[in-house]
Amino acid sequence: MPDETVDVEGLRRLIRHVLAAGVNGLLVNGSMGGFAFLADEEQLRSAATSVAEVAGRIPVIGGVGETGTKRAVRKARAMEREGVDAISILPPFYFFAQQPQLFEWFGEIASSVRLPVFLYDNPALTKNPLHPETIARSAAEIPNLAGVKVSNQDMLNLQKLLHLLGPERRVSVLTGSEHLVVACLQMGCDGFVGGVHNLCPGIGAALYRAWRAGDVAEANRLQRDLISVWEIFLRGGIWGGFDEALRYLGICESATGAPYRTAVTEAERREIHAILDRYVIAART
Repeated sequence: MPDETVDVEGLRRLIRHVLAAGVNGLLVNGSMGGFAFLADEEQLRSAATSVAEVAGRIPVIGGVGETGTKRAVRKARAMEREGVDAISILPPFYFFAQQPQLFEWFGEIASSVRLPVFLYDNPALTKNPLHPETIARSAAEIPNLAGVKVSNQDMLNLQKLLHLLGPERRVSVLTGSEHLVVACLQMGCDGFVGGVHNLCPGIGAALYRAWRAGDVAEANRLQRDLISVWEIFLRGGIWGGFDEALRYLGICESATGAPYRTAVTEAERREIHAILDRYVIAART
């Protein structure tokens, strides 16, 4: 919304859009959920709206991104009160942190809630990467750790993580790399989460079903479609393309806060519409 409050009706339409596609879970206040430009109360409004709209049909994970432990603990507890099913926790951002400090960060926040928690490794945006050893230690020592989202395209890093966790691991490993979904599933990941699924949830859901059914050729075809839709983010500096796509799909006018709102050119607008016509709108008919 222009006043940087949550567009509740737009968010409800977005949730209905992804639910209709058959997704298996919802991450609220992730990167493309715009938590970084939302006030604390608006982040909680987003979580509460999502929990109410989903109404128990799939799990809702509430995202927590903060710069200090007390702030993060306060937000995690507030998310828990809003009724989310699990908490996703980013590393602290702004200052550089050492790996033992990151382990302590996750442990303290996780112990402050009764819910399952997910670690969210996003080194590009937090500049504090989680080393595979830190994740493995967390899996062994944090009782309510349920999984980790790895938004890191370093496949050697992922391979080491999966090796350290072992074949009988008790935590899920989800990739946040939309371009590498099939490759990550082949390596042993359990699933995937990404911003592009807001636009084309049907492709992601179908890819997962094809993979589970052993149809690798179909999964690879859908992977190519997913990458094609992701190219919307190359227009308008990510956020401009995202907003234009949401408008064209009839979901909302904008999901972006200041200072990230970006106009798209007329040529970019036509390109975005063409991508959606081919990969999303056509699938509705």
